[in-house]
Amino acid sequence: MHKKKYFILVIPMVVTYLVFFAIDASLASASALAPAGNTTAAKEVQTKYTFIEKWGSFGTGRGQFNRPHDVAFDSTGNVYVSDRDNNRVQKFTPNGTFIKTWGSKGSKDGQFSIPYSLAIDNSDNIYVADRENSRIQKFDNNGNFIAKYGTDGKGDGQFHRPEDVRIESHTGDIYVTDTYNNRIERFDKNFTFITKWGSKGSSNGQFQLPHAIGFDSKGNVYVDELERPGVQVFDSDGKFLRKWGSVGTADGQFSLPQEHLWIDSRDHLYLVDGAPNPRVQIFDPNGNFLGKVGSPCKMSTGEGCIDPDGPGPLSLGDGQFSKPEHVAIDSEGKMYVVDRGNHRIQVFAPVINESTK
Repeated sequence: MHKKKYFILVIPMVVTYLVFFAIDASLASASALAPAGNTTAAKEVQTKYTFIEKWGSFGTGRGQFNRPHDVAFDSTGNVYVSDRDNNRVQKFTPNGTFIKTWGSKGSKDGQFSIPYSLAIDNSDNIYVADRENSRIQKFDNNGNFIAKYGTDGKGDGQFHRPEDVRIESHTGDIYVTDTYNNRIERFDKNFTFITKWGSKGSSNGQFQLPHAIGFDSKGNVYVDELERPGVQVFDSDGKFLRKWGSVGTADGQFSLPQEHLWIDSRDHLYLVDGAPNPRVQIFDPNGNFLGKVGSPCKMSTGEGCIDPDGPGPLSLGDGQFSKPEHVAIDSEGKMYVVDRGNHRIQVFAPVINESTK
């Protein structure tokens, strides 16, 4: 197989940068391995990720985090992080330079009680799943409050501890995982209720605490759950299409509770595994395993942490995770992982090789 080599030159700023070095596959590379599902695909796609930078540490200061939860990007590439236990949102340049922050603990407009997931629309408005206030708040990209949606309850347009909010790019419709009501709610771009689906249970189309949501290029909806491994797939109106996944630590299996997901422009699915097995796994739309990134490392104690290149430029724990929460891919294809337990953001650059069997 002919391999293309990509070299990344990064200018040092306020974060740690690493150049011309690919982390070993056991730490932070994803490579095409034997698929876990359908094996009839005619084309094998190999994806490797190289660690390039990190930022953040535990604390309440600018650029510090206390259990960060989600990461999102505006149209200019700025990065927004929901700083969960500091009850705020922080905004950074693409290379991690702090720009501003907003929010405090409370239930007033612009305040948060556990800000969970983030979504950004085509106008760069920021939507925040304000979990313990059972609502979605909307801000401009400078953090100015615009509107709020939802109250605690089970009616249409109400929520009980919602944990994810996502915008389908083709329609602008807004989807919310109404986690503790065990359902998905769909709204138009003005947040007018359209439909809902789901109930508590283990049958197809039912949920055991829906946690994360994403969309493929056809508008199909992918949902993962805290208490059931893998993914359920629906059409945009909630019709069940398929599911896949099982509990375990092998490639293509999942530890519980399962965390968040992202779908890239190739319809590759990135799923964050549970805290007992901290990694990001990559799949095709049918659940065939393509690769993985990460291994365990608790920076506060050094447990599991290794220096991946000895005397080289990498530092202890680079490319490793503790309780990773969210993953997102920016417009350049870089992977951002919210390394919640280590109170930081880690960034990886892609190296992609394709071969036809």
